[in-house]
Parts: sequence; C-alpha cells; structure tokens
Amino acid sequence: MLDRYLAAVYEDGGRELPRVDCWGLTRLARHELYGLPMLSSFGEVRHTSPRHFQRAYQRQVQAALEECEPFAGAIAAGMDGAVCVHVALVVAREGRLQVLEINPGSGARLVRLQDFLENFTRVIFYRDRILREQVGS
Repeated sequence: MLDRYLAAVYEDGGRELPRVDCWGLTRLARHELYGLPMLSSFGEVRHTSPRHFQRAYQRQVQAALEECEPFAGAIAAGMDGAVCVHVALVVAREGRLQVLEINPGSGARLVRLQDFLENFTRVIFYRDRILREQVGS
C-alpha cells in the first residue's frame, strides 16, 4: 500500500496524488492508511512562504493535535529552532517505525526514524487530541 505514496511527485501546494507536498502527502496517507480524520488542507500554503507555513502549523496544532511519542500514524514535525520546516508521517514497515516524506529534491521516500530525527534541530510528534479524549486515555 505504501507504493501508492512512494510514487508521488513533489508539487508545492499539492493536495491530491500523485502531486503533493509534504503536508499533502502526510494528511492523505494518515487518513487512508490509518483511518484518521482528514486534516485541514491549507492548500494556499507554499514551501516558499515560511511564515504562512508556520501559521498553518500552529493553527492545526492548536485546533486538533497534541504532542506524543512516535507511533505508526503520528505526524512528525521537523523543526528548525521554534519553526516547523517540514512534516511527514510515521509508518510501520517490517516491524520498525519509519518516516514517509516527500521533498522537492529527493521526492517521496521512506527513511529510518533515526535518520529523520538527525535532519532537524528537533522533531515533535503529534496525535489527534479529540481521538484520545474520545477513548479516555
């Protein structure tokens, strides 16, 4: 099933396969692979506008997400200091946690969780706040 996402082509602001950016890939894959709610599109946000990217990130976190430990289905937010510069999805493959991501240079790929962590000053993992509240954990 991951092959569908690994065939994606990077397009800034892309929200539908096969042309997606990091947020487009993350929101689609977490919804389709893990049955999680579809998050806001933020289709107007572009990689070339870090201020808009940061505002959209903050709105999504405040509205629906909370920090957690990495697990299959968690969002991984790559930070440069206090600024979110990249998002990806944690997936389980061959019994290990990996990260599904897409970038303009590398395209869609799976990377080891440790390798993803080493690319940023900090990585914050998120889960849906409302789902946790519904199950009472």
